[in-house]
Amino acid sequence: MLSLAVVSVLVLALLYVVAVHTNWGQRIDDAALDGRTHRTAVLNATSRLLDTISIASLALGSAAILVIAIARRRPHLAIAAGTIILGANVSTQLLKKVVLDRPDLVGRQDTLGMTNSFPSGHSTVAMALAVALVLVVSESARPWAAFGGLAYATLVGAGTVTAGWHRPSDVVGAYLVVTAWTGATVAVLIWTEGAERERPSVLVRSMPTLSPFLAGIGIGVLLGALAGVSTTLVAAREDQLDAVDLSGAYAASIAVIFGVALVLLVSVVAALRGLSLDPPGHDAERADVTDATTATTAAVTA
Repeated sequence: MLSLAVVSVLVLALLYVVAVHTNWGQRIDDAALDGRTHRTAVLNATSRLLDTISIASLALGSAAILVIAIARRRPHLAIAAGTIILGANVSTQLLKKVVLDRPDLVGRQDTLGMTNSFPSGHSTVAMALAVALVLVVSESARPWAAFGGLAYATLVGAGTVTAGWHRPSDVVGAYLVVTAWTGATVAVLIWTEGAERERPSVLVRSMPTLSPFLAGIGIGVLLGALAGVSTTLVAAREDQLDAVDLSGAYAASIAVIFGVALVLLVSVVAALRGLSLDPPGHDAERADVTDATTATTAAVTA
């Protein structure tokens, strides 16, 4: 898990340098914004979705996740989930508003002006809640939680681009911030609490083939999106963006957002596969208590 955190940080830094501090990186982001759809129905649906992201909804979502962990008698997972949610969101705000800047390299303002919007706060909230849910549920439920989280995080991330609130790189950057915090937090959790291997369920036993398959889908989507991004890049370098259908750039950016979210969530689920994230002996102690209770009940009955 620590390697996942390190890789996420390195990719995040590279993405920021390329997307924000290069002329062609800024122009690709701008092209996706310029080509986004303006259909009223889509914009209305997007607005309703983004309205679900607020301080109140973040608090409620976090509380629900913590309740799940406490109900499962896993307070250490509640602490880990809270750390991921709080750490990722605070990091995003500090990076966006204090640490990082956005130089004017293209000589034109997009719909966001020259305000730094990297990483996306909305996308951070959605992805953090998705990953935290994956962490606190049982191992057999992790794939299902990941699918639900993937849908929510992707829709919110794509929605911020559709609404013109964020550039595509902002969304991907947010996902990487969350993944970095997840890897680091789980690594610390394993180091301090230990981890046990659970007996895999039928669904989990299929994960060795399921995870690479889903990761392959994500990589395939990213490669397909690369074609659209490459076309935009060539046009940007030759100052011929006006001759390109920018809706393709927008579509490619949505594909990138989905592909990255899928690859990262599959990576998290695969890294957690077989881990109960409970202290060694936790299940054994619980089994001893259950056996003792059963024996006592039998003796009283007799």
